[in-house]
Amino acid sequence: VIATMRNVGRSGALAAAAGPALGRTLEIKQLDVCDEGSIRACLDSIPGRHVDILVSNAGVGMAGPLECQSLAAMQSLMDTNFFGLVRLVKEVLPDMKRRRGGHIVVISSIMGLQG
Repeated sequence: VIATMRNVGRSGALAAAAGPALGRTLEIKQLDVCDEGSIRACLDSIPGRHVDILVSNAGVGMAGPLECQSLAAMQSLMDTNFFGLVRLVKEVLPDMKRRRGGHIVVISSIMGLQG
């Protein structure tokens, strides 16, 4: 199992929760869904780039009226929440299709249902 984080410097709580599994059955790697190079580097570090299950839960939120949000902030949100997932899927799906196996699980937020 590989857990990924944009900032592995903040992995202390995850490492503590993993306990003895860390380094045995769990690895923590750097991956930023907004950076194609980061995605490729992470996947290239996996033998054969073989991913059986991708669980995508990267996401950011935004609260407040539309007119109070900057366009840059909204673009950043879409870059993470939508295009980040697209980047990941584009990298893992070709191998899954070749192997005719694999699963992609996308975790979203209740905020997607609120107008």
